[in-house]
Amino acid sequence: MIKVRSFVSESQAVEALNLKPPSPSTYARFIQKFLKADNPEAPPRATARIYSFLMDWVDREVESSGDTFTRNPLGFAPYFKPRATTAGRSWRLPANISRVESRPIGEALASAHLRILVDDWLNTGRDRDGAESPSQRNIHKTLSGWHAVLKFSEQYPASILPSPNPSGFELVLAEPSSEGLQAADFFEAAHFEANRLFGGIIASDWSQRLCKCRYRPCGRYFIGAKLRGSYRHGTFCCREHRNHASSVAVVRAQRSQAKRSLVDLAAKWLVEQDRTSAWRVKADLKLRLAAFLTQRMGKDPSLRTGRESVQVNWVTRNSEAIEKRRLELVNKRRKKQ
Repeated sequence: MIKVRSFVSESQAVEALNLKPPSPSTYARFIQKFLKADNPEAPPRATARIYSFLMDWVDREVESSGDTFTRNPLGFAPYFKPRATTAGRSWRLPANISRVESRPIGEALASAHLRILVDDWLNTGRDRDGAESPSQRNIHKTLSGWHAVLKFSEQYPASILPSPNPSGFELVLAEPSSEGLQAADFFEAAHFEANRLFGGIIASDWSQRLCKCRYRPCGRYFIGAKLRGSYRHGTFCCREHRNHASSVAVVRAQRSQAKRSLVDLAAKWLVEQDRTSAWRVKADLKLRLAAFLTQRMGKDPSLRTGRESVQVNWVTRNSEAIEKRRLELVNKRRKKQ
């Protein structure tokens, strides 16, 4: 009998996934320092281009809504390829960067890459409506997860050891080791660590209990004590977040239904007015249509979800859906005649 033992524990996985990343500006300063030390003789124009690209990324991230954890900016952060190390030697940090200084950045990069892999895998157990079935997760349906597992098996080879059971063995996985493939540089090492953690998670007997809170402002990862077969709105780390998400789902459904009803009313009005597809380019007609819909909203409170009136820009924005529905109604009328 073979027992699988992973060096990645539940607490280690959750801690790595929930690691708060540094601010974009902190990461940029680290990259700039790394680049300056790694390429002291690089032409100023070459380094200026990298700095410019990096600062453009920082500006975009600073302007983005939401905190750095939910956005996971380091997962897609720019970086550069350090100079190759001497054959047979492992990579080294530049002289002006200490291990203490580099550790939080390296851990944050590994966390960011790990989250991309885990999210991709978790989402294979979700449907389009947001319902989630952890038992339906499938590593073969991921975009990058299976490749990461293959790389993990190369970078961190499994070892077989005798188990306490005299007739069995232990298959040891995800053991941190300097053996196997060597990372070429600091940034590749973060990918290696993400692969190690991901492989350890997939191979564990608690992998199906690893969940992500689907309340968008949270997004934290947790280990569920006991999982059901399916979750209508997804998994949540606490009752409060589940209730918040359910309320948001109800409001979203109400607004979606109100929009469909307004589109249907608009299409029926156009059919009654015997209008053709040319209505979409007639400003006066769209103004009259907006006034008609606003009037109907005053009589039917369910149509006012999220708005008090209909403006011309709403009609323009939804003109394609309105026209599609108008054609459906026209075709139905012709079939009856």
